[in-house]
Amino acid sequence: MVKFYCGNSRAINKVLSILCGLVLWHYLATVIVADTAFLVSPLAVVSKAYEMLFLTGELYPHLFASSWVFLYGYLLSIVVGVPLGFLMAFSPAVRDYVHPWMTTLYTTPRIAFAPVLLLWLGIGAGSKVAIVFLGCVFPILINSYYGMRVVDREFVELARSLRLTRLALFRKILLPASLPFILSGLRLALGRGLTGVAIAEWFGATAGLGYLVYFAGQTLNVPVLFVGVTAFGLMGIIGFEILRKIEDLATPWKTSHPR
Repeated sequence: MVKFYCGNSRAINKVLSILCGLVLWHYLATVIVADTAFLVSPLAVVSKAYEMLFLTGELYPHLFASSWVFLYGYLLSIVVGVPLGFLMAFSPAVRDYVHPWMTTLYTTPRIAFAPVLLLWLGIGAGSKVAIVFLGCVFPILINSYYGMRVVDREFVELARSLRLTRLALFRKILLPASLPFILSGLRLALGRGLTGVAIAEWFGATAGLGYLVYFAGQTLNVPVLFVGVTAFGLMGIIGFEILRKIEDLATPWKTSHPR
């Protein structure tokens, strides 16, 4: 009963927070700024989004283009980042080879890579996926590495005393213990991946939410600009909720703790 009440209370607080933000936004747009060339009301954004979704349908190609670029880059970063992070944790030689490159590429602004990748891979989907991949892979790699490194050594010694094989040790001890870190990396990568989509679509794209936002900004079409920004935000919220559900299923021992 208490858990049910707490869950409802948290949901109400989230809804109230969103409503308060929308009211403040509307007040700023209509009273403080009062200039649609700089800021429009959320009502105008909703009206424009409805028009682009249900009347003209022009938002769908941008949504599909950005979604596919993000999914390919994000999934590729998981396939590369998680195993490489594990290898770095298990092998000092791999760690020594990868660490300098990881540090250099992670700290270099991704927008600096965009022209180079466009030159190498062209203006097609490959360069855009590569930019998203560069944004996503390092949070996943780093969290996978540290997740494997911080496993309680007592658990490992206990498993060895029970003569578990290396595969069983990894599957029953190391992987479950590192899952919270991996999922944290996935959440961090989600935001960086969406940022990568926006950056990738600013250069040589003809479709996508990033292209939509950039073109709307260049033409001072503020309602369309906010529609694109809002679509990015909704993609992030949906992604976070999916990852939260996955975490609840993968780490059931954590569901009793409020987040």
